[in-house]
Amino acid sequence: MPFFVDVILPLPIPKLFTYLVTEQEYDFIQPGIRIVVPFGNKKKYAALSYCTHQNKPPYEAKSIEYIIDQQAVVSPRQLKLWEWISNYYMSPLGSVFRTAVPSILLLESETELHFHNTPSDGIKLSTGAAQLLNTLEQYGKLNLSDVVKLELSKSPYKLAQELLNHDLIHVREEVYTKFKPKQQKQLALASSYSPDHALRGLLAKIDRYPKQRETLLQLIQQKTSIQKSEFLRMSGVSKSAVETLIKKGILDQQTIVVDRLTAKTEAETPLQALTSSQRQALDSLHKDIKNTNRFLLHGVTASGKTEVYMHLIQEVIQQGKQVLFLVPEIALTTQIIQRLYVHFGKSMAVYHSRYTPSERVEVWNKVLVQEPSAQLIVGARSAVLLPYSNLGLIIVDESHEVAYKQFESNPRYHARDVAVILAGLHQAKIVLGSASPSIESSHNSRTGKYNLVEIKERYRGFSMPEIKLIDLKVSQKKRQMNGHFSQTLIDAISKTIDAEEQVILFQNRRGFSSFVNCTTCGHVPQCPSCDVSLTYHKQNKKLKCHYCGYHVLSHAHCVACGTAHPKPMGLGTQQIEAEIQQLFPHARVGRMDSDTTKGKHGHRDLINRFAQHDLDILVGTQMLTKGLDFGRVTLVGVVLADGLLNFQDFRAHERAFQMLLQVSGRAGRKDRMGRVLIQTYDNNHLVLQQLKKYDYDSMFLVQLKQREEFGYPPFVRLTRFELRHKNFSVLQEAANWFSHALHNQFSQVLGPQSPPVGRIRNQFLMQILLKLPASQSAAPAKEQLIRICKRFEQIPAFRSVKLAIDIDPI
Repeated sequence: MPFFVDVILPLPIPKLFTYLVTEQEYDFIQPGIRIVVPFGNKKKYAALSYCTHQNKPPYEAKSIEYIIDQQAVVSPRQLKLWEWISNYYMSPLGSVFRTAVPSILLLESETELHFHNTPSDGIKLSTGAAQLLNTLEQYGKLNLSDVVKLELSKSPYKLAQELLNHDLIHVREEVYTKFKPKQQKQLALASSYSPDHALRGLLAKIDRYPKQRETLLQLIQQKTSIQKSEFLRMSGVSKSAVETLIKKGILDQQTIVVDRLTAKTEAETPLQALTSSQRQALDSLHKDIKNTNRFLLHGVTASGKTEVYMHLIQEVIQQGKQVLFLVPEIALTTQIIQRLYVHFGKSMAVYHSRYTPSERVEVWNKVLVQEPSAQLIVGARSAVLLPYSNLGLIIVDESHEVAYKQFESNPRYHARDVAVILAGLHQAKIVLGSASPSIESSHNSRTGKYNLVEIKERYRGFSMPEIKLIDLKVSQKKRQMNGHFSQTLIDAISKTIDAEEQVILFQNRRGFSSFVNCTTCGHVPQCPSCDVSLTYHKQNKKLKCHYCGYHVLSHAHCVACGTAHPKPMGLGTQQIEAEIQQLFPHARVGRMDSDTTKGKHGHRDLINRFAQHDLDILVGTQMLTKGLDFGRVTLVGVVLADGLLNFQDFRAHERAFQMLLQVSGRAGRKDRMGRVLIQTYDNNHLVLQQLKKYDYDSMFLVQLKQREEFGYPPFVRLTRFELRHKNFSVLQEAANWFSHALHNQFSQVLGPQSPPVGRIRNQFLMQILLKLPASQSAAPAKEQLIRICKRFEQIPAFRSVKLAIDIDPI
């Protein structure tokens, strides 16, 4: 009787594929092992085994190529989590697999070109094909990426096909393992020279070789083996002498496998004692009154939530279980890592996208086998997808943040919600922490889904910063403005710097200005591929599109009418930085946005400079609002709050309150009194008045009432369908068909309509919004949606239209 294995391919395909295996392979294979399988005519992929069985599929099953792993690289609970993500977010299981696993483990075959024959006299080849064949004859084989790198051709497929037609080359598909453990060369004195008499004899023997003797003496002083590269950097060490000593057998050189991530060697520092309010919160986190093991920790800014987290972490680690500490932004990991490292450095690992693929694989493997050095995992969104097997606690810090949502590609998951499911699979405690919880989380705490724990005072009773609203209309009438800064804010900055304290200035838009406008003809430079104006970046004098990356040098004259010096309009962080440097030429000013924090350690370096008081003023975007702790910051200035309040989104007021509350919380976090100055044209706005009083409950109740009245979460579930196509007429026809199909099955359908940016990368966009009652099961609705999507894909005219489904869009 034949044996089969069902596998998950790392492709956006909604089903499993069945392959033939031998009886020996059948007995060996377990779920979560990678297997190389053929797919299509030539391609090979490293698929993931799902289950083995003896049920013959309705098609002729191909045999597997070979098994990669001796043990599973994905845990059983992780596979269950993937299935939930796939079902809930209506994303193919293969897409979940591709998102969850580090890219270096996602092997797929490379097309190799092998030299076969020289052409006969009658064969005429194109210049490019002849050049490629000559190179293949020299090298023997090349893969297609090598052909491009060697600049032989930008389209190697065409040349390869020409050579294949004349039987001059062979084509093969080969799979190569990409991950290689990091290795180091270590040097030590050969064991035969360990006895004192042998060492004395050796020194006497090489006395006539001064460089060798000096190098040897330097090694003997190390007492233990030393890394070769480090030893070669020491003074008095000669590279040629080292190589000679190795050849003579005097030095022993060994290659060892080492971690890419350096381990802590110092002793762990004990935790600080908690304040009474922190102790009460910790005690409440031990009492699962609602019997859900889910907690919402609502603590004001600087209330010491992290200290409470650390006491929980210590308890769980001592039980031998794993802990996941999620943060919304890589920027926030810098300070959190530094704080946690002091107490848990020997058992802590970090996982986020700025790490190299090899570093991520090492963390993945440590989590999989529950290494003691990876009991505590600190990471951004993707860390929720690691292969945990003994999870005891999940902490979601700043749980209200939209950065937990995956926007760009499938699966469009929300890490906070996935973490809740992951905790349930492990029967682990989950704590969602925030100073301004999302409306949905607060509603869940009031309806019994979460236990609510509150900390209503700052650490050690420090005062909340005073929030003052500056009316820009009045300042402009009184001519009390200097650029974009009111005199009140300028005076406050001056006093703060004079007192050797620090300032944070917040504006949630990067670049110098939003767009450039010709005051003569009104021309605004637009992105050729997107329906959006180009943002001006003064530093490199470029106009950039923040959607597709297109950029062009800014012209000194209007390209439409020739008028000199078109005027920058709007306000970005670069412009604020420039104005501040003019107003305070002696101040040390830094800027924190996605332009200044590129690179692996960009966030860390900038945050450390500010924390060490190498900067007086830090200008930044929303990166500054998320849990950063700077003891010298006593003034926070919001340059213009109105853009946050008037955004086209039903969550605009909630997000404005959260962002402004969070950035306000950066001031006065220690024993220094803090102040917050918010510049606005509408100082009577309800959200600003609620913020001024720190009245979260009022904001929550107002927003909840409006959402219930107009039918938005948490009272309904939203599903957004986004359709894309390069031809607007085809897109409109497809969107109308899809909308009509939804209207036939559901009562609350909005659209189709174009989003605020209706074209990105030469693809037109249309969106349709579906509302489903939160009280009803979503499963029947999703079954209907799957049927509609299948019918849509079968229409020939719409096959080139891209359809993306976003469950619970943000």
